[in-house]
Amino acid sequence: MSVCKGEIIKLNKKIERLNARILKLKKTELKHKQIKDLLQKKTHALGERVKELNCLYKISHLVEKYGISLEKILSGIVGIIPPAWQYPEVTCARICLENHIYATENFKSTPWSQIAPIFIKGKKAGFLEVCYLEEKPMSYEGPFLKEERYLIDVIAKRIGDIVEKKILERQVLEISEWEKRRLGQDLHDSLSQQLAGIAYLCKFLQKEIQEKNPEIANGINEIVMLIDEAITQTKGLARGLYPVKLEAYGFITAIDELARNIEKLFGIRCRFEYKEPILINDNIMATHLYRIIQESVHNAIKHGQTKNILISLDKHDGLVTLKIKNNGKPFQKAAKDSQGMGISIMKYRASIIGASLRINRGKSDGTIVTCAFKI
Repeated sequence: MSVCKGEIIKLNKKIERLNARILKLKKTELKHKQIKDLLQKKTHALGERVKELNCLYKISHLVEKYGISLEKILSGIVGIIPPAWQYPEVTCARICLENHIYATENFKSTPWSQIAPIFIKGKKAGFLEVCYLEEKPMSYEGPFLKEERYLIDVIAKRIGDIVEKKILERQVLEISEWEKRRLGQDLHDSLSQQLAGIAYLCKFLQKEIQEKNPEIANGINEIVMLIDEAITQTKGLARGLYPVKLEAYGFITAIDELARNIEKLFGIRCRFEYKEPILINDNIMATHLYRIIQESVHNAIKHGQTKNILISLDKHDGLVTLKIKNNGKPFQKAAKDSQGMGISIMKYRASIIGASLRINRGKSDGTIVTCAFKI
């Protein structure tokens, strides 16, 4: 009996040691589980931060696209936002800016929304809204994370900055147009009149001395002819700087006149062709298109050393295609940083009127500038 009792005591102690070991293992397992859960949470949180950074990077990349319009930027931003939120499959977004709305296709106002105001020049001009299409677990701000509040505020501020920049760019271009109009008016109203007055005095002087000194009179006549030619060129330059009434059929007339003036001033062939007159009732659009043609022609003469320019207008299914072809030196595609101001302004003008602009080498020689837009 004593032996059996001793064995029982040993067995109990062994059981106690095993229980203690099991308890220790359970504690270790619990600790490992806690570490695993914490690691999963950290990994998830890190993944969310990566999504947020990708969102901001994609917005910056979109804004930096060459010649992109404000409308395309804002439409692109609402598409970039949903993947950055915690539940992208049920996320939708919209930007309300003054009288314009840019939204994802699945947008729907729900009780689970996050809103950030958009300020332009210190004044509230609209808002950015992100919604969940179904209920999700409560977090920092409803179902939204604390970091998502920070992100939507940053994006809203970025939108305000983008709009301010675009407004400033447009104002700079408008000032440039105003200066051109002012210079054109000065050339037409002041310099042309002064030259005409000088020509009149020369003609009067020529008549006075015609009988006394015919040789000097002939010299004065040559001066009068040169002044008349200068008046013609001055008026041509004035019309180029300040084309009056470009809207509707005036646009066609202005382009036709531009082509004729180019032939007179530079002694090259410049033609304007179209199958049917195209109405452009928007004077701003007409002005930007006119300037794009002017710059394209100027580049063809100055850099392409062309002798033949063809300007053409064509309309198909509501899309108007403007082309400026030349037979000069082929277009050399330069790096973005080295592109001239003229090309940059052409592309910006196109973006303002919602047009696309391409500059390509011709099939055999020269350059083709293509501007496509809807009226």
